[in-house]
Amino acid sequence: MPRKSRTPMVILGLLSTEPMSGYELKAAIDRTVGHFWSESYGQIYPTLKRLLEQGLLSCEDAPTGERRRQVYQATEAGRAALATWLVEPPQAQAMRNELLLKIFFGHYAPPGALQAHLGQCLAASRRGAVMAAGIAAQLQAEESDTEDLRYWLLTLDLGRRVAQARAEWAEHALQMLSEARHDD
Repeated sequence: MPRKSRTPMVILGLLSTEPMSGYELKAAIDRTVGHFWSESYGQIYPTLKRLLEQGLLSCEDAPTGERRRQVYQATEAGRAALATWLVEPPQAQAMRNELLLKIFFGHYAPPGALQAHLGQCLAASRRGAVMAAGIAAQLQAEESDTEDLRYWLLTLDLGRRVAQARAEWAEHALQMLSEARHDD
């Protein structure tokens, strides 16, 4: 089955929260779902046009000074399309992980290469766990009255837990490689 683009749903979801320009939308994606889902301007602007044509968005001019600015908002039909998509089962995502690929072929790696990669993974994973916890604390302080808060916190909780698990795994992998070196 061909994969369907999820860009329309990302856009409908965020524009159901508040009206935004295309530029603001990209910034909101990067700031929120961008931790686990990416969209480019090249995906966003054509999708905004299609959603407008389909009646799933409305648009009004809101110039700032001499700059042309269009602000988009999800329509009732757009929110209905989002709700329909939300009940569909998620599509399986193929996992692509270059670190795992390098470890799989690690027997051929020069000495120390895998340890360096795993050290970087460990450090990045620890930073990711701290960042997710910090964002959650900030959201709880600044957005405590937002109905979306519990859902946002759930996504951050998974991100924190995955980062912690990756850090634990990287420590374990480093230990295994260290033990293997001593066995040689």
